[in-house]
Amino acid sequence: MIIQSKHNEKYKAWMKLKQVKGRKATGLFIVEGEHLVEEAIKAQWANVLLVKEGYAYPSTLEQYSLSEDLFDALCTTVSKDTILAICKMQTVDVQGEHILICDDIQDPGNMGTMLRTAYSFGFNHVYCSKQCVDVYNDKVVRASQGALFYLNIKQDFNTEDLNQLKSLDYTIYATGFEQSIAMGDCANKAKLALILGNEGQGVRQEWLDLSDAILRIETTAFNSLNVGIATGILLHHFR
Repeated sequence: MIIQSKHNEKYKAWMKLKQVKGRKATGLFIVEGEHLVEEAIKAQWANVLLVKEGYAYPSTLEQYSLSEDLFDALCTTVSKDTILAICKMQTVDVQGEHILICDDIQDPGNMGTMLRTAYSFGFNHVYCSKQCVDVYNDKVVRASQGALFYLNIKQDFNTEDLNQLKSLDYTIYATGFEQSIAMGDCANKAKLALILGNEGQGVRQEWLDLSDAILRIETTAFNSLNVGIATGILLHHFR
């Protein structure tokens, strides 16, 4: 089926997925680019494929062809992509008891990098506070390189949830400077939750107070690192 009008009901519904409100209301989000679409299909997250008019994709999934102007309007990047996927948010059953907690991470690129890093080093559970950037934001999805399809992601994580982890005998480490100890002096634990904080403010004080230890990455120059880079160093250490 070819869709050529922006007034088409299906098309109008897909356009709403470019906004957080639309994604939350439907539980759907858009994936752009052949590589990520292939990952979404492989992980069985893709429900519908949208291709630019004149192209086709070999798949048994429901598929629609869009005129070039409509297709480009759905895309968030200027590229030569010819395929999009409409995906359904899912709960993923994963192994392991290492958790990455993201406290008000704002930058989509940082969040996507953190998801990709978490998956790479076996932190298969990622919990995000309410003020974090939406993990289904197109830039987050793209930066994650499909990692979010394989992670157990919990949004709206709060202090009550953190206390519950403590009651389940998780060791809680948070990043910070005051009263901190070097990363290398912190023992790895079978049940570990690691908190990384907002790009400007760091980890909130309430969560620092609940942590078993505040740790720092020892450097030879700057006291702080980009949160995405810090995540890579810490998760590699505690993998």
